[in-house]
Amino acid sequence: MRRLIYPANMHTPKQTQENDQETVFAFIRRHAFALLVSVHDGAPFGTHIPVELEEKEPGNFVLRGHIANDNPQAEDFKSGQTFLAVFTDPHAYISSSWYEKEKIPTWNYIAVHIYGQIRILSEDELLESLTRLMDKYEAASAQPVKITDIPEKSLRNNLRAITGFEMTLDRIETRFKLSQNRNDRDHAEIIRHLRASGDTQAAEIADEMAKRRHPGQ
Repeated sequence: MRRLIYPANMHTPKQTQENDQETVFAFIRRHAFALLVSVHDGAPFGTHIPVELEEKEPGNFVLRGHIANDNPQAEDFKSGQTFLAVFTDPHAYISSSWYEKEKIPTWNYIAVHIYGQIRILSEDELLESLTRLMDKYEAASAQPVKITDIPEKSLRNNLRAITGFEMTLDRIETRFKLSQNRNDRDHAEIIRHLRASGDTQAAEIADEMAKRRHPGQ
């Protein structure tokens, strides 16, 4: 499988890079509400949308999503430019009071940036993409709704109002900033305080810190 993960446009010190593709893909699937960025009329333009990672064929992964036709960014899909998809969360404030000596606070977070080209989906492909999206997020509902439950006329009207897209994964940049530079004592204290905070994002950061840490690192 060709290498996709590079350090480049995002500030990514070596110790905070995550180079395991399966770990990165699992993060994207878990935090799939992304920011899609393009250049529109000479300025950055972003849309917040659910974006799903899909394997079209063995080893060939793409991102799929859709936006409203009246969103100006839809015009950029035909421009041939490189798009940026940003996946982020969780994040947590790190108080310097948890350190033994140093008194400079910071922030821990995870972010993945993907750069690629856009292809507009056909109506059939869009319908398939929406079906998978609904099935994924309706699975936890007490009474899951299927796309086939939507009246045909309403479904077709909505399909005509949106543009589906597929984005290649030409370049992936990662930053898993998880206090890798702290000594064992400070690292353990950060985890303890994050878990005690009662905040779900802080707890997730603590878990990510713990599973990556080796004593004496």
